Amino acid sequence: MDSETKAWCVFSGTVFLWMGVSLLLGAPEHAESALAWMAGEKTADLSQRRRLTFLYGCGGAVFAGFGLWLLWKLRHDPRSLAAFMPRRSLGRGGGIAAGALFFFCGSLLAAVKAAAGLRRGGTSGLEAELGLGSAQESLARRAAGAWGWVIAFAFLAFGAYLLGGSRHLGPR
Repeated sequence: MDSETKAWCVFSGTVFLWMGVSLLLGAPEHAESALAWMAGEKTADLSQRRRLTFLYGCGGAVFAGFGLWLLWKLRHDPRSLAAFMPRRSLGRGGGIAAGALFFFCGSLLAAVKAAAGLRRGGTSGLEAELGLGSAQESLARRAAGAWGWVIAFAFLAFGAYLLGGSRHLGPR
């Protein structure tokens, strides 16, 4: 398996793992938000909240499981994953375009995440988002805030990788 295909698999596995853990950590908040939206900001039934929290948790477990499986499969049997890749390389133009898109998306996600932290309480809000909050804050809450940065860094790193790799390719 070539390095570009491995990079795509690592990126995809990381993103699915991130989505799953994010859903698992934030299942109660996601359920509350969804129920408030569906009910038009009215209070929701407790059984509905529990059911939706459970479903968000199940969805998170499926996404995280797929991400872990993809990363495990890449480590133990990468040839089976390469069989699904019909094209070996993006080429120079595709690498530049995809790299710029992923780098832009990562920058945008990081900016939105940082702005949300600043909106919640200045520098202390940003510290809490980075997982540097006070000891009284629950571990799950701090983990959820810090975990949100993983996706931004994954997009930035993958975009930089594609941009860096496209410099060495000739035109196709």
